[in-house]
Amino acid sequence: MNETLQTTSGYRGSGALAVERNRVLRNTYWLLALSMVPTVLGAWVGVSTGIASAMSPGISLIVFLVGAFGFMFAIEKTKNSAAG
Repeated sequence: MNETLQTTSGYRGSGALAVERNRVLRNTYWLLALSMVPTVLGAWVGVSTGIASAMSPGISLIVFLVGAFGFMFAIEKTKNSAAG
């Protein structure tokens, strides 16, 4: 077993490290915000059209399961291609 350990002295890294860390954090938050856009749009369309109240619970479950398994199938089939 390798017993060599590297220790760091707190968060007193160089300025370049802090800049890089802040850039990664900023990009992460931008990606999170970007992923919320289709979610909010989908929720807005669903509420404004009243599609949730028009469907019975059984039909809603079937539609959800078909969509979920369809996405899983499509992702699995295209994971090694340029489309995936």
